[in-house]
Amino acid sequence: MKSVVRFCVSKPITVLMAWFAIIIFGIIGLKNAKITLLPEIVFPRISVITGYPNASPEEIENLITKPLTDSIGTVGGIEKVTSESLEGISIITVQFSFHKSVDFAMIELREKIDLIRDQLPQDASKPIATRFDPAQSAFQEIIIFPKNESDSKSLKSFIEENVKVFLERIEGMAYVQISGGFEKEVRVEIDPERMTTYGVSIPEIQKSIVSANINVPAGSLPVGNKDLLLRTVGEYKSLEDIKETIIATNNTGIPIPIGSVASVYRSYRERTGLARYNGKDCIVLYLYKESGRNSVELADKVTKELESINTTFADKLSAQLVYDESVFIRDSVWGLVWSLILGAFLAFLILMLLIQSFRAPLILLIIIPASLLATFLLFYIFHISLNMMSLGGLALGIGMLFDTSNVVFSSIERNLTKRKSILESSVEGTSEVAGSILSATLTTIIVFLPIIFIKSFIGILFSEMAIAIILSISISLFASVTIIPTLYVLFENTNFDSKLIDHPIFAKSADLYQTALITYEKKLIEYLEHPKKLFSILLTGIFFSSIFLFILPREFMPTVDNGEFTINIENVPNSTLNSTTGIAEVIEKILLSNKDIKSVISKIGSDNDDFIAKVNGNSGTNIAKIRVILVSNPKHTTTEIIEEVRRRISFTEDIRINFDANGDIIGKILDPNGSRLNLEIHGEDLKTLSTIGKNLIDKLKKEQVATDLRNSLETKKNEYVIEFDPIKASSLKLTNDYISQYVKVASYGSNISKIKYQEDDLNIRLLIKKDSIDNLNKLQNLNIKTPTGEFIKLSQLANIQENTSSSSIKRSGNSRINVVQGNLNSNKSIDSIIQNMKLPLGYRIKIGGESENMEKSFKELLFAFALASILIYMLLSSQFQSLKLSAIMICTIPLMFIGIFPALFLFGKSFNISAFLGLVLLLGVVVDNASLYYEYLIISLNESKELSKAIIESGKIVFRPILMNNLTTILGLIPVAFEFQKGAEFQSPMAIVVIIGLLSSFAFSLFLLPILFFYILQKQKFKTIK
Repeated sequence: MKSVVRFCVSKPITVLMAWFAIIIFGIIGLKNAKITLLPEIVFPRISVITGYPNASPEEIENLITKPLTDSIGTVGGIEKVTSESLEGISIITVQFSFHKSVDFAMIELREKIDLIRDQLPQDASKPIATRFDPAQSAFQEIIIFPKNESDSKSLKSFIEENVKVFLERIEGMAYVQISGGFEKEVRVEIDPERMTTYGVSIPEIQKSIVSANINVPAGSLPVGNKDLLLRTVGEYKSLEDIKETIIATNNTGIPIPIGSVASVYRSYRERTGLARYNGKDCIVLYLYKESGRNSVELADKVTKELESINTTFADKLSAQLVYDESVFIRDSVWGLVWSLILGAFLAFLILMLLIQSFRAPLILLIIIPASLLATFLLFYIFHISLNMMSLGGLALGIGMLFDTSNVVFSSIERNLTKRKSILESSVEGTSEVAGSILSATLTTIIVFLPIIFIKSFIGILFSEMAIAIILSISISLFASVTIIPTLYVLFENTNFDSKLIDHPIFAKSADLYQTALITYEKKLIEYLEHPKKLFSILLTGIFFSSIFLFILPREFMPTVDNGEFTINIENVPNSTLNSTTGIAEVIEKILLSNKDIKSVISKIGSDNDDFIAKVNGNSGTNIAKIRVILVSNPKHTTTEIIEEVRRRISFTEDIRINFDANGDIIGKILDPNGSRLNLEIHGEDLKTLSTIGKNLIDKLKKEQVATDLRNSLETKKNEYVIEFDPIKASSLKLTNDYISQYVKVASYGSNISKIKYQEDDLNIRLLIKKDSIDNLNKLQNLNIKTPTGEFIKLSQLANIQENTSSSSIKRSGNSRINVVQGNLNSNKSIDSIIQNMKLPLGYRIKIGGESENMEKSFKELLFAFALASILIYMLLSSQFQSLKLSAIMICTIPLMFIGIFPALFLFGKSFNISAFLGLVLLLGVVVDNASLYYEYLIISLNESKELSKAIIESGKIVFRPILMNNLTTILGLIPVAFEFQKGAEFQSPMAIVVIIGLLSSFAFSLFLLPILFFYILQKQKFKTIK
């Protein structure tokens, strides 16, 4: 190592040019770096979606979901299979282990689906396996208003034909959902009395339109040397064409046109959903990205496309981006960058005060940007994006850079006091501690190696942080032994230190340092003579700190305040759109009266073509969702605003209002439909599952464990069940399908074809006059034509009864489940509540969601913690060739726990994955202090000092470098700990743990280590140690 250092100080220009080259390439790497909120995680989840029109949830479950689940379950590498059977659609979600290739899984899955395709109902659509998860939220929302009020009704069709196509062609865009507005259609409105009079049926009318409205290729005809194509043309060009379509002929052979039995006109479909922005009707575009796509890059493309849309269609519409996920991502990432810069500046100031020199801090001021850019170059090479994880690792890496630099600075300054030349002091000082900083670097690398090899979600999530730390501290080591001694020599003739030292601040800091050093020496001597005093203090501190571990709230991941929240409204089942809109309007007024709220985007009900709402079970005129976006710098937190709004909202109990703070970023990735509280009740009977769910919610409310509680079986639908008389229908040669066509057209209408009308592609909807079938009695009297030409009333063919059924049936594996969800607001144990519940035979409750993820992740990180401790012990034993001395150094690890749990409690933080990672990180830092002390103890013993004097002298020598190391790391993390910037909530618990852990270990390791070394070395001939 000495030859490397000597080469660097003897050829400074070569070293500087090499670093300049690294800086240039680092700038290029930084410019091309991707910006993401979290590492790019390809989550191994595949959705299988199958449609079966007009089927009930139970029919969907038995005929589609179960057969598909049984077949899919044989694919290798599956961790979990969940499903939801809704009216007319089946959604199966297959979650694979992270080591499974999603591409291969997709191939295997499709093969299994193809094997049982013939076993599914003929009318069912082909199952679609997709990596697009319909449960994921839109990453952007665009509101559109018409420029002229007269265009409001035609705006939606204009957007579908002109705007939507622009957005969906963007690479990486999965789906664009339009909500709100009016849907144009052509109605063929049947008069049932005239239909009976003319003796025609609904199926006959439908067939005549479908068969007439078609162009059919008819082959070709040879003409001379050419073959000309033949094509029959029949597509409708006008509404008159529909009216003139012949249904049949009467007994006298006179044709019966559609115009004789029905009115044909253009209209707007009855609205089942609408969208509002800040209390005004509008159209909202919900943009969904493909799985694994970069939100920031895609958002930039959308912004450019939106500018083009506003320019091109300036006379028609005004489009505005009101929600953009990438804004929070950018703010979080660059906020963390500014926190790093502020932390580095604070560390620079404290370094000047402690070293009493401008030379060393100036050198550090030069090498910090150089080291950062060198790290960015490595980020680019290893394809690491700028995200909260990698930048969090970089923040810790900067702290390590200060640590290694401080050790080198202190060693060079110490050699200068021996009246050596600046050149010799730089070489000797750097070489003297090269082994120590190499050991410190290796211990930190060893700490994070186990995390890289964890192949679960936690391993993948934190691996970029671990790699970032490893890369940055490797750069720190390289910079410390190359550029620091080089710059020290180059700055030999600088003379501004004397002016700084004369400043009162420096004089005061020097006095404080000397006072602290003298106090430390006195206390060390006292504890060497009376070690029981120190041990009693340590044991009291550990015991007191451990108490807080049991009262500290626990959660999987810290909640991030991203400046928005969602209100989910569930009106009484079967409520009208107007009724639900009235509730939404009341809440909108409350929200808009709050000065901290910027935007209120409401989606009430669901449009007929709202695929996402149907898949997620959120369709219906009784459902509404309000997204609330806060101003840039609100006076209150999101949680405080939610509580204030919750207090002001007052509705009856049968109207459910739930709040979602949208801050559990990781939880939403793991389970998009999940909540912080997720309890699965397993069983088979739906009524029993529903009863258990209600009882469980009552107990959770009584214990005040959670808020916004709901269960997946609480939503019931009132319906009329029509049971056909099979004997009667068979005797009249009528099929269920034939009769169902009558009922569907009578009650709802049916889209049977399309027409190109005035440049619009419109659905042709067949329906019966609204006032003809507007109650149950009229429906029962509906006339149905038999094959013999006679008419029979529906009541003579079927029994109609009112019924209540579940709107969806969920399954996990081979069992039905009722999912109880909510937001945790207490640290009370849920296990005790579940254990005290008396469940029927064959029923059980499983804790899922955050609790399941937390338990699994804590086990993995505990394994990483234990493995890292063992590896560090092995490294120290190899370095110092002593099992006993390495054990002493490892004994300093428990010291870091003193004060950590009380500090988290006082800061209002929970014990979560971020905090646990801070403990893992402290392993390397705390042991480094012990290793550094032992290095100088060996040097003192080699100078033929007595053991007691060597112990005290070594403590005094390492006091300043350890103080500088800890203070620079602490100050570097203070902006993150106190959340000076957006998104810092995720890293804050880790920063607090590291700060308090360093303070604790600094205060006690400088006393405990000397005492342990003293009594162990005293019992053996320490000359062998020399």
